[in-house]
Amino acid sequence: MKSSTQLLAALGLASLAAADFHILTGPCSIAPGFGGSLEDYAVACPSNYYNCKCMLDGDRTGHVINGETPVYGITTTGSNYFELDGMCGVGNMNFYLQDDGTWLFYIAGGDGSVQGTCYPGDNSIKDCNEFSAACSLSNILVCYSYICEP
Repeated sequence: MKSSTQLLAALGLASLAAADFHILTGPCSIAPGFGGSLEDYAVACPSNYYNCKCMLDGDRTGHVINGETPVYGITTTGSNYFELDGMCGVGNMNFYLQDDGTWLFYIAGGDGSVQGTCYPGDNSIKDCNEFSAACSLSNILVCYSYICEP
């Protein structure tokens, strides 16, 4: 049983490393302890920078600027389109839901070629806490592409 647990853990880490970027969403408490508010939040982070500096500080981050991710906060939206602002040195990216549940994405205003595919994430939770915010973000989409590779 121990070796199967280790194998599953290794496969989980391999899938995190093989992906190009992740889209996460969840609730954030803004100014916790100071009468702050609870807000929904969505963010994209490169796989090689999957940390709270990206998720909360905006370092190498992509943000939704149009449409809605399929889950926003903890609410299922039923969305079939969203757009991220540029990350990893590319322009804005448009994401479209496909019949099989995957999402194809394109560079906004680009040549129309598919830049990558996103698959449902494992919904693992990443907790990030700072002085001004505390967020509990769920990994909802895992995207495979070459845009964030050095």
